[in-house]
Amino acid sequence: MSKASFTSRRAPVHHYVLATTLGAILTIAVAVLVGASNPGDFWLAAGIGALCTVYPAMSLGAKVFVSNHTVARDAHGEQSVELQWMRQAGAGAFLDVLVATIVAVLVLVIGRFTVDALPVLLGLVVLSALDAGVRYLVIRYRALK
Repeated sequence: MSKASFTSRRAPVHHYVLATTLGAILTIAVAVLVGASNPGDFWLAAGIGALCTVYPAMSLGAKVFVSNHTVARDAHGEQSVELQWMRQAGAGAFLDVLVATIVAVLVLVIGRFTVDALPVLLGLVVLSALDAGVRYLVIRYRALK
């Protein structure tokens, strides 16, 4: 993760307006889509969709329109230790998930088992996230020991 320092600079006012506008448009769009997917309870679904979307949408607006004026980028951010740890963890997790997938496929083919794909794919996503997280923590622990 690259280091960034906050500066005392402020973005022009119209950039804050643009950020808020983008966030509002994205929030409304997602709320309408979620509401349309549940026409029986349109307003409830739309409200839940809006609540789940408002923070990421506003954050995206701030990132796009405001952060270039208020955050100074670290020229050597790509060389940070944390980023190297994350890359190592991701590479190891990729190999673990690849091996687990190959073993699972062999077991299913040899055993002639039939399973639904969705739970298996969700399991692989969870496995990869947990694996990368645990690997990162182990690498970090060993480096800081």
